[in-house]
Amino acid sequence: MEENDPISANSKKKWTFLRKFRWAVFGIFIAAMTFVAICLLVGITSNLRWRYSDLDIPVDRPDNLSDLGSLELRDCMTALETLRNELQNNVIKALEGGSNRATLLKQWKTWSKQWRTRFEKLGVSCRLTEYRYDEHPTLGVLAGIYRLLDYFQHHHTRLVKTFVVEHARPLRELHDLFNRAHRAIESLEGQEVE
Repeated sequence: MEENDPISANSKKKWTFLRKFRWAVFGIFIAAMTFVAICLLVGITSNLRWRYSDLDIPVDRPDNLSDLGSLELRDCMTALETLRNELQNNVIKALEGGSNRATLLKQWKTWSKQWRTRFEKLGVSCRLTEYRYDEHPTLGVLAGIYRLLDYFQHHHTRLVKTFVVEHARPLRELHDLFNRAHRAIESLEGQEVE
């Protein structure tokens, strides 16, 4: 009886607008998901392969943490101290506020990006990103320094941005007033000499 029904046979053969629309949306969704999956796969594999391509890791680096010598540990410690000193010096420089707001923020961002790149390279080359250091407690201490430097760099970045945004204008005015005072005193001293 259903085979002779003209409405049922007609609805199976015809593609209504709603049916076409559903298939079009479904096709677009499948294409978009395929594109996103391909982008993720390419992004993840390229990041893993080329992120640390310029690292200067020695070929004869020991595989076991307990085989690390004092020379390698001293090099890592020296590099950590250098990074700490640079961080402290640039925080002081940023908080002095000798330039305008945009210049200070741009300088901090540029320096911070370079510092972060060197910091991450050091973590990989000195093996400071391991999970545990049961076999080598000295390396565990260096890894603790590494983690704290990471914490302080993030904290100082937030501090510098907040400070510069809120206090850049008064700091610039303070520098200008000091410069004017120096020039005025120098001109007075020049008049007294004559």
